[in-house]
Amino acid sequence: MIEDITPPPFITIAIPFFFLLMGVEVLIGKFKKEKYYNFSDSIADLSTGVLSQLSGIFLKAFTLLGYLYVYNNYKFLTIPFESIFGWILAIVLWDFLYYWLHRLSHEVNILWAGHVIHHHSEEYNLIVALRQTSLGGIISWIFFIPMAFLGIHPWVFLAAGQLNLIYQYWVHTKSIKSIGVVGEFLLSTPSHHRVHHAVNPQYIDRNHGGIFIIWDRMFGTFEKEVEPPVYGIVKPLESFNPLWANFHYYIEILKMVWNAEGFLNKIKVIYKPPGWYPSTIDKKEGYSPIPKVSPDTFIKYNHDIKNSKKMYVLLWFIFVLLFSFLYLIFQAKFDTQNKIVISLWIALSLISLNALLENKKWSVLLDSIRIISTPVVGFIVLTYLKVI
Repeated sequence: MIEDITPPPFITIAIPFFFLLMGVEVLIGKFKKEKYYNFSDSIADLSTGVLSQLSGIFLKAFTLLGYLYVYNNYKFLTIPFESIFGWILAIVLWDFLYYWLHRLSHEVNILWAGHVIHHHSEEYNLIVALRQTSLGGIISWIFFIPMAFLGIHPWVFLAAGQLNLIYQYWVHTKSIKSIGVVGEFLLSTPSHHRVHHAVNPQYIDRNHGGIFIIWDRMFGTFEKEVEPPVYGIVKPLESFNPLWANFHYYIEILKMVWNAEGFLNKIKVIYKPPGWYPSTIDKKEGYSPIPKVSPDTFIKYNHDIKNSKKMYVLLWFIFVLLFSFLYLIFQAKFDTQNKIVISLWIALSLISLNALLENKKWSVLLDSIRIISTPVVGFIVLTYLKVI
């Protein structure tokens, strides 16, 4: 019986290479005289990625329990850990199940609520790949239970998932136009995934494959990149707040449930597609229209900020980012209470820094609280790591 699984380290190992490739992408942009990055948007993207990793400290064990329970009690095969066939099966099957999770996350409201955060950015670059949900994993693990029934070892299951995510990192770029006929036919590529992130009407809800694009070709959701994509969501978030980014659509669902007429309409809100609205006192149920968009007329969300404030936010953000990275590496050394304290401080820091980028009236007060609390958190960390 397998009760304790140490997750594979692949993503942690890959993080330095992620940032190296971002640097390469910036240089390519300068060479092509194209601007791939927006300062505030990039800070917001990385902030949601950090929050996602923090939530994983508390939720991954919970989401893995179901897989372990099925694997330990109901698997009808036993695939050896060292089996090459087993690894190939795990990678292909994980991607197939991911296709359906990903597709339904665009077609079912409650699943979209956990996935929408990945689509908020109105830019398209490698940092966008790190813009991930903190809450979606509470439900998404259910889609991968068939792998447990097949007897795929939990560590192999986790490894296949991490390899899938690492693969998907490189497709979030405008710097690569095509990888050739064979590659474009079989694999999910930057061209295919640009379509996926676009809000052009003909691109909505297309190209859901993680590694392989053949699932989209097989099940009728493939769309070729033709006209220039416009990125974001149909109803723009218009916020850099990483906490609001995680919760806003859940709140929108609750509002629709509250306002919907009749019990059946309230239930329909949960499983209907994004864009659908229920019958209320004022109107009948229907779908909001998807507006036509153009890169020439689309106005991206942004705020004018002074260079001095940019530098302040950048320096503090680098500190918080490095602190978070080290904390994620050593988090097993801390008890639950201190994990909560440290995670809350990191979240507070990310919210306050992004608020400064939006010129929020309350941002200075929140940032003052962050600065005052920093020595306390520092003392906790140094004490547990036995530095002092």
